[in-house]
Amino acid sequence: MKVPFLSILGLGLASVVNGKIIQSSDGTDIFADAVGNPRNPPIVFVHGFTLSALVFDHLFHDERLLDHFYLVSYDLRGHGRSGKPNTTEAYTSNLFADDFSAVIKAFSVKSPLLVAWSYGGTVGADIFAHLPPRTILGIVGIAAIPTVELVKNTPLVISLEPLFGVTDDVAVAINTRSTFVDACFNDASTIAVDIVWSWLGSSVLQLPPITVLVGQRTQDPTNLFEAGSHGFPYLFISGTEDKIALNANYTAELRPHFPNLEVVKIQGGSHAVFIEKEDEFIRTLVPFANKILRG
Repeated sequence: MKVPFLSILGLGLASVVNGKIIQSSDGTDIFADAVGNPRNPPIVFVHGFTLSALVFDHLFHDERLLDHFYLVSYDLRGHGRSGKPNTTEAYTSNLFADDFSAVIKAFSVKSPLLVAWSYGGTVGADIFAHLPPRTILGIVGIAAIPTVELVKNTPLVISLEPLFGVTDDVAVAINTRSTFVDACFNDASTIAVDIVWSWLGSSVLQLPPITVLVGQRTQDPTNLFEAGSHGFPYLFISGTEDKIALNANYTAELRPHFPNLEVVKIQGGSHAVFIEKEDEFIRTLVPFANKILRG
């Protein structure tokens, strides 16, 4: 692990010190981290497109969560500090499910709550398609894509999508990722520079061909939707000022399958609503997590 390089990119060392490398079923390295008391009910956090679990670092230092929950996060395959295989076969749905399984086993976690942001929301469909029942007890989707087949992006992101795969122009490649990261916030200039740089650094670590592979994967949401029809808990949290995702479209897609869907719109929140509206986010998350994990 090239810790000095990560530090230069502003990725910080907190997660590196507390983390571990886990091998998934195909041998791909998956970086994972856990903080808090392992005896507390577990929550597993999954990050968004091109980024890494570093997006949750501030939450992983928040006593309002640490006092009550065991917090686990990991870098999706192809992202951050995890392995980045360069074949289509390495990005199948079953392997994303196997990665999740390997992470929870490594930390002796059973039946956690899944908190998934943006692209990370697709992991729920992988889990239901390939892992046993009750692998997770509920989902909190933060501006979350329910499945890869239901991507509903804003015009801004649609304009950026083809540029993520550019390999012959460094300026275009970097500017695309910088524009994307900035768009996650209401005003990136007001966000602590170490946060913005860590996000950009994470995105740059994913080379364009890998970004394309991640974006082209497929999955079958049948089991996820079936679980929803039987009352599986799903809380969808979004910000009203999101520039990345068309969240109303996501909830409209989910409602026919999740009659118990709970939707919370945080006024003034961006795509990174858990950063810019952290207090409101935590006040929304904690009661739902307690209800699901403590009954």
